Amino acid sequence: MPEQQAEQPAPLHMITSLEALKVFSDPLRQQIIEALMEGAKTVKQVAAELELAPTKLYYHVNLLEEHGLIQVTETRIVSGIIEKRYMAAALEFAIERTLLTPGSSGKGEVLNTIFDAMIEPIRSDLQKSLEQGLIDMRDDAPVEHKFRMWRASSQLAPEQAQAFYERLGALIEEFSAFKENDANADAQHYTLLISIAPITSPKKTPKA
Repeated sequence: MPEQQAEQPAPLHMITSLEALKVFSDPLRQQIIEALMEGAKTVKQVAAELELAPTKLYYHVNLLEEHGLIQVTETRIVSGIIEKRYMAAALEFAIERTLLTPGSSGKGEVLNTIFDAMIEPIRSDLQKSLEQGLIDMRDDAPVEHKFRMWRASSQLAPEQAQAFYERLGALIEEFSAFKENDANADAQHYTLLISIAPITSPKKTPKA
């Protein structure tokens, strides 16, 4: 008889160690996790979805399971071989803030790993979207196919910063709520990366 285990992903999984963060930051492993958010699958099924050989995934799947980022939902014997079905540990992953608190060991390494985890998958997704024609770089491109990226700096008083953070948080929640459109055949997947943080004041060039 198959051994049934977890039934569905948790709403949130907190990454609490540098080792787990390093495992999570790998772009291929993030693709595996995303594939397993859609439902329980075997390694062969995930490999077919990612167009890779199953042998290229077993090492990564074992690491993800070892660090609690994915979990087994079913174990059964198929032709004398143990077959497992996996599912993402959660629908959303977050990084424990204490990993970046002042005085914590490896803080610089944690920050670099966070950037790898966030930015590299975005770069890969954008490259694929360009190759597939999903992104149109023309000025008059339809808005649903445009790619926007910008960098800006400003000066905010404490009350202005608080108000802006609140509005930004509400906008992110609104964007996340659109996941309900999965049932809409016309809905297109989009990716969003936002960063805001206080920085040291830029040095001003003295006037002549």
